[in-house]
Amino acid sequence: MQTRTLVIILGAVMAFGGNIAHAEFHASDLIYVPVVAHAAGANDSIWRSDVIISNVEAEDSIDVAIIFLPSGLRNNSYLFSDRTEWVGGREADSFGTIEERLADIPPGGSVALEDIVKTYWPENSGLNGQGALVVFSYLADSLEDDGSREYRNMTVSSRTYNTATLWKPDPDNEGEFLESEVSYGQLLNGVPWYNLADSAYVSDQGDFSYLVLDGARDDEFFRYNLGILNTSDRQTTLIMRIDPIQADGQPFLNEAEVPISLTVTLPPLAHIQYFQIFSNVLGLTDVTEARFKIGIDQWSTTGVTPHPTFTIYGSLIDNGSNDPTTYEPTFEAPYNVECMWPTDDSGGDPKAVGPNRRVLEIPSLW
Repeated sequence: MQTRTLVIILGAVMAFGGNIAHAEFHASDLIYVPVVAHAAGANDSIWRSDVIISNVEAEDSIDVAIIFLPSGLRNNSYLFSDRTEWVGGREADSFGTIEERLADIPPGGSVALEDIVKTYWPENSGLNGQGALVVFSYLADSLEDDGSREYRNMTVSSRTYNTATLWKPDPDNEGEFLESEVSYGQLLNGVPWYNLADSAYVSDQGDFSYLVLDGARDDEFFRYNLGILNTSDRQTTLIMRIDPIQADGQPFLNEAEVPISLTVTLPPLAHIQYFQIFSNVLGLTDVTEARFKIGIDQWSTTGVTPHPTFTIYGSLIDNGSNDPTTYEPTFEAPYNVECMWPTDDSGGDPKAVGPNRRVLEIPSLW
């Protein structure tokens, strides 16, 4: 038996944060998980991600296919050239890795994929073993060799966590403590394709071309991390602009009284995460009550029908306890029900609107 005279929690920090689950629109056939990991953190910790996929269809079973996008300023579009790096449920569909539980998920059923990066993409685990996921769902056994399929809906959520040591009082030995293993985790929901920021979605209904993150702080008590995922089509590169904003709504200024901002070029399907962005990247300290505005400054493409889109996430971490909190992005325009469910002029029945924005597809076998 090991003993201690104090209660000690050994934890560490990653850039992902926890949040409280609440009702939103998350169901889709194409969902992006902005970050997952199997990576080393502070204090000899290893952070890992579990992913839960649920079939929200009332009658149909579904199949699911997943691809991992490694982090870094790299072009990940090659991962959609074939199915070598993909995980799916059926050998007949020629996925590189087969996880049979991803086939025939029943109506209302769920699948939990534990430590997903190390389990299915072990070559990407380690010090920088993080990235994002793109998840597809479709009617069971409907995937064709050319990548076509019958769309069906799912929800996806992830928990990124670290195991730690907790010392609890020994009930049989006064003044002594027992060692036990616990985990501390954070929730991040998958982002459906219709919740992405889109450079083309600017109208009298609102500006949905950029996103904001609240809760930004960097001082002796807290630090803030920020991630961006290029969710555009396979041929579109984004130049992103990151603007930190003070509590009074004004930009931060450098010594020359010029607003501070950061630009970064994200190749197709690239993911990047900034650790302690204020002090490590922007050169700012003792920051409180700040926020970020993040949008597309420029974009370029070799495609015929480009769709420049992205999503982001933020994380506030307590420097003392290593307690993390996720800050999910938001549009600054309010939700418009008529925009989502417009009706015709007669019977009031919903009508289909908007372009097909499923810009990624499961690779063909040809």
